[in-house]
Amino acid sequence: MYGTFLAAFFTFHSISLASAQRRSSGCGQRIPDGFTPGGPSQTFTIQSESQAGGGTRQYIGHLPQHFSSQNDQPAPLILAFHGQTQPAWSMEQITGLSTPEFNKDAIVVQWLGDPEAPPSSEIDDRVFANELLDNLTSSLCVDESRIYAVGLSNGGGLTGLLACSPTLNRRIAAFAAVAAAYYKDTSLTEPLFEAGCNPNLSGRKVPMMEVHGLNDTVVAYDGDNSPSPNTIPLPEWINSWVERNDCLGTDPQLEKLDGGNITKSSWLCDGVQDLVLHYQINNFGHGWPSTAAQGEPFETLRLGPTTWNATTLILNWLSMWTL
Repeated sequence: MYGTFLAAFFTFHSISLASAQRRSSGCGQRIPDGFTPGGPSQTFTIQSESQAGGGTRQYIGHLPQHFSSQNDQPAPLILAFHGQTQPAWSMEQITGLSTPEFNKDAIVVQWLGDPEAPPSSEIDDRVFANELLDNLTSSLCVDESRIYAVGLSNGGGLTGLLACSPTLNRRIAAFAAVAAAYYKDTSLTEPLFEAGCNPNLSGRKVPMMEVHGLNDTVVAYDGDNSPSPNTIPLPEWINSWVERNDCLGTDPQLEKLDGGNITKSSWLCDGVQDLVLHYQINNFGHGWPSTAAQGEPFETLRLGPTTWNATTLILNWLSMWTL
């Protein structure tokens, strides 16, 4: 058990059943300029088609080495959202999401939205996320049954907002967040994560993973960030998704990992295990758990490296889910 959990490198497990694939309209087309399979990530500019989408936006895009628009294997797509003020290249470096050691198969697109400001009436990152998915699926060969969202800190909050969106939670198979900031409605100018979270699941189960340190001084586990805006306590956020996924009446399965430093809580929902999953990390602060040094300020904020990699954990869990 520990050996599997603590292993430093696993590939993103492809789901090989052809019947599960949903080939996007970008399959069979020429790969857009700037994208090079297996090459370094590049910055791309996209113009939002709506005022709420935020106008001209940028993202970092990466194609896996064996990507091809011409073959019969459309690629999974991971949307990765980084923390507030953190450059996209930094998120890419810290997570290793675009490296073949962790991820051999998935397209990775990284960008940042800030759920705090401005109000969604001016810029709505959910609108842009939907437009970006339209752009990517029409220009790249994407398996639309295997689109995923991953986020860190404020980017983790944005991951939660996408899960709360009836439009996006029908396009994204699973959501995973690390040290995520889910702001209380009283901390914002409009309701987003509490009264504003109306996913309208209509029978769909939404896989949700949350990884959080008990010693996080930026986004506190209990939500008390005074004098900064308060966030939803992590148990409250997780329980809200237990309820939305109709997992009530089932006690979480608890498991101690990493010599007792990690408590894994998982729920069985209509016979589906690990649909809602939470990792509570002792003696860990604000940041992305990994064995590699990350430099400052990330090393100080997260209270040092871990003996395991969150990227391994997340990618293996995401590979369990398809639309």
